[in-house]
Amino acid sequence: MTEPSMQQQPNSSFPASGNRQRPLFRRVLFLNLVLTFGLAGAAVAAAFFAVGKAVEASARADIEAEIRILDQHGELHQGFGYAKAIDFRILPEEDAKSLDLHARPELAATPSLSVYLLARSDMSPVVGNLAKWPEGVSPETGWTRFDGADAGAAPGAIIAKVKSVHNQRFTLVVGRRLAAYDALYTSFLPVMIGLTLALALASSLLTDRIARRFRTRVSAFNSVFRDVRNGAVDARIAKPMLQEGDELAALGGEINAALDEIARLMAGLDAVSQTAAHELNKEAARLRKLAYDAGEEELTAGADALLSLLREILELARINATPGFAMKRISLAEAAQEAADLYREAFEEKSVDLNVVLAVPEATILGRATLITSMTANLLDNALKHTPEHGQVTLCVEVKTNQVILSVADTGTGTDTNDVGELIRRGARGPVGGYGFGLRFVQAVAIRHGARLTMKNNHPGLSIAIAFPMI
Repeated sequence: MTEPSMQQQPNSSFPASGNRQRPLFRRVLFLNLVLTFGLAGAAVAAAFFAVGKAVEASARADIEAEIRILDQHGELHQGFGYAKAIDFRILPEEDAKSLDLHARPELAATPSLSVYLLARSDMSPVVGNLAKWPEGVSPETGWTRFDGADAGAAPGAIIAKVKSVHNQRFTLVVGRRLAAYDALYTSFLPVMIGLTLALALASSLLTDRIARRFRTRVSAFNSVFRDVRNGAVDARIAKPMLQEGDELAALGGEINAALDEIARLMAGLDAVSQTAAHELNKEAARLRKLAYDAGEEELTAGADALLSLLREILELARINATPGFAMKRISLAEAAQEAADLYREAFEEKSVDLNVVLAVPEATILGRATLITSMTANLLDNALKHTPEHGQVTLCVEVKTNQVILSVADTGTGTDTNDVGELIRRGARGPVGGYGFGLRFVQAVAIRHGARLTMKNNHPGLSIAIAFPMI
């Protein structure tokens, strides 16, 4: 046997098992959620920035105006003027007439828009609605911010101005609660989070609905392609999917038009092939009869070989030109057994043992039984040619890792080259029906069935294995 050690890759129409699918709409959904939360975050940040700036600017203006009024009272009545004016602002009207000026910590627990504190040089309170000097606040003149809880008052953000008064004997603190700013945390932020989550959920549901519809239509398209690949060349995209009016509907129409054209070309090719086969067979048969009548045994044998070769050439042309080629679920063991039965007598005549091992007769593949039988017959014929008398050829069908493997092994002379192309070229230069054509035929059948062809030199002999996807 003169075959090389080689490997034929499976049909490229079968997806590689290592490819990892990344659904398109899952990425769209992820991007949609990122954008939704990103925009919501930007909106919240913008609201905090804009409202915070506006509220703070208004509070600063009110505080400056209030300090000017307090300064007027202080100038008229020195330190007593500040205390009296603050007491008047923080007490009810009837209590404000009292001259009992002192710090009023009981008022600190009640949130009020304005806060006041007049403190001595040791920071102890004189009068005001803050229970104590704010923690972490410097007595130096200037603007400051603190939380009400840091001054013994109701919690909340406060902006204030610190100022020394009455010849620096006292320190005045006048502030405003940033109520609107606090409302952003207590009201706006929770509402915004809720709206964002609701929008994200609604958007996700809508995207998922669109994705399901998209996947359904794409699956229908892929199903048509699988049917065509498996031999159902009349498969088409369903009409309801062509009436959606979108890009996928237009694509479906183009697919159907392309498949119609392929079917037309295939019908024309089949008609030409049938006509050519009829005419060639008729002429070859006539030449064989003339040779036989003339007693030319060598010419008669050549005519027989020519007739056999013509049949194989036409079959090979149809394999290469026809996608799927009317494939269906078949038993690989049964097709191989049929080829073995055809060649058993030839093996007995040459005194070569033919061992048939069908380990899994129930294993099925997607294919055409006549092609598998012809392919197996080619392998057996080639093995018989290259195996000496009293040698052995083994035909085996087995299952390994979801694949059904057909193999033919002999005890012949093996091969002197690893180049399958070289063997095919040698066969083309040799007698009609030589090995080169047989190998090309086996290759074509394996490729059309999405199978993997491997060859291995056994020293002596050679084995050929063809692994089919099991269904």
